[in-house]
Amino acid sequence: MIYAVMKTMALRLWRDKGALLLAFILPGFIFAIFAVIFSTASGGTLDLRVALGAETDNPVVAQTLERIKDNATFDILLDESGQMETVRETVRLGQADVGLFIGSNPDISTVPALPRLTILQDPSREVAGTVIKGQIRQILAAETDQSSDIFVTQSAMPEKTLEGATDKSVTYYIGATAILFLMFASMQGASISIDERRSGISQRLMVGPKGALAMLTGKFLFLTQIGFIQTFIIIAVAALFFDVEVTRHIPALILITLGTAMLSASLALFIAALCGSASQMHTVSTFLVLLFSAIGGSMVPRFMMPDWLQGLGILTPNYWVIEGFYGILARGQSVLSLWPVLSVIYVSAGVFLASAAIISHKMMRL
Repeated sequence: MIYAVMKTMALRLWRDKGALLLAFILPGFIFAIFAVIFSTASGGTLDLRVALGAETDNPVVAQTLERIKDNATFDILLDESGQMETVRETVRLGQADVGLFIGSNPDISTVPALPRLTILQDPSREVAGTVIKGQIRQILAAETDQSSDIFVTQSAMPEKTLEGATDKSVTYYIGATAILFLMFASMQGASISIDERRSGISQRLMVGPKGALAMLTGKFLFLTQIGFIQTFIIIAVAALFFDVEVTRHIPALILITLGTAMLSASLALFIAALCGSASQMHTVSTFLVLLFSAIGGSMVPRFMMPDWLQGLGILTPNYWVIEGFYGILARGQSVLSLWPVLSVIYVSAGVFLASAAIISHKMMRL
């Protein structure tokens, strides 16, 4: 009896080639991604983008700037305005992982004369500031007294967006958690489409006019509604237990939350339309959610990844949702300034939904 059960399950897996293939590719593939990420981070070789600026009329500052530019192992985004606020703004908008501004040291008694190095960091990327400090110390080791602290660390974020928060990095994980959870939940909810096709329910419902479109629209609206509520529960927990300020951002949060729910629902329905069995749906959805979450920033912040993996992350829903939530709650960006992010989210949702409608209609007519 035991052998018969095992044989039956093995035959089912063997006949479902898609599930068979993904079942044995998924573990090694996901491991490889995490191995690349954590080997890069633990080795201290983060591919950091550093916004670098300096005062323009101080010879000591100019000498330090040139030394850093010549010996830096990180990518430099050079700001030539001579203003610390422009460097701060570059970090605030996420265009750089950390900022470094070289200015005059008010302590004129230091011998030799030393500059003042201001680290401008994003609270969700504090490790980037620590890494840059270490690298700068190595670059300047020959000409500075390592016992003197020439660094000043400041937040690049607007204080009003983070005031009162028990953990200023928690705002990052609102979007990261929301899209991860919604994709899993939506995939599970959308899998009912496969059962309907296999049981013949879809064919019976197709008798009415525009049956395929009505079925898909109903599922999409339901999954979107559930996802919207689930995301606001996450936001409420962040506000109540982690003191994240959300009340002044309610209209923007409604817009990004609705877009996140729509994107998750439409993606899930698109995947369900492509899959031919429940086992395929389970394997494909697990694979995609884990893959998107790993390289999109839901599991590990993207700045800890190598450059080529950060580039791939832009192709995931996680990247855009995280950018949207973090832009609103931490960077203090307006809806207008976030229109590129919101456009990608809403347009992607529309494309996935339209594709799902076309595929579903063809599948149910077969």
